[in-house]
Amino acid sequence: MTSPLQDAIDSLLRDQTDQTNVIETLWRFYAAYVKVPAGGTQWIESRRCFFAGASTLFETVMRILEPGSEPTDADLARVDRIARELQRWGEDMKAGSA
Repeated sequence: MTSPLQDAIDSLLRDQTDQTNVIETLWRFYAAYVKVPAGGTQWIESRRCFFAGASTLFETVMRILEPGSEPTDADLARVDRIARELQRWGEDMKAGSA
């Protein structure tokens, strides 16, 4: 079940992905959420870390997928494990223990 806010965010992310700016959009959401001060060294270094994490995860997903155009059960299981790990991190983040 989704909320109107989640639906609006999903729509924005689809639009940004179509325009090739989805990671920048996610960075800005994240920076606002954790209150990274705009400009300066902390902004620059945090953004670098964010993009490095996104790049590393994307490369990893592309390398772990089985050859072929259709996802396999192993592909789905691998992506599911990544999703669960990130969900646990999100829960830890909300709890202040990330």
